[in-house]
Amino acid sequence: MASKEELKAAIHAAFDSAVPDGASYTKVYASDMRQRNYIVFSSTKVYNYAVGFRPGGTELVIVPVDEENGTVTPGTPVRITDANRGNVKKRDLQGRFHVATTDGQKFRFVVIPSVPRITSAFYQLPVDQKEEYEAFQAVKELICG
Repeated sequence: MASKEELKAAIHAAFDSAVPDGASYTKVYASDMRQRNYIVFSSTKVYNYAVGFRPGGTELVIVPVDEENGTVTPGTPVRITDANRGNVKKRDLQGRFHVATTDGQKFRFVVIPSVPRITSAFYQLPVDQKEEYEAFQAVKELICG
């Protein structure tokens, strides 16, 4: 398994490859887990994201990412600006941030300063991102008011 530093670098590189001028953004790893319980079985779906922002601004670029054996593959980026931002929720009961676009795309995720390797066994990618986390919290405050 890749180290925390290698995984963080791979997430950032995936973002940079998917977003024009991606290197100019501060990037943070975010995730969400959705569980469904049925009578016979339960299922868990994990969503991983690289979220780009510029400190002091309110634009977010959300890139879904997939990780396999230390290789991170980006999905299609979604740019959320003041012009196309729909509903936002600073925090739900599980501590997740919610943001939507005016065309109906919805995202919910949590950003934490350090994801321990033990947690990665469940669903999150292990990264350390204390500085990026703090910068994201300030941007989230600007967005949510």
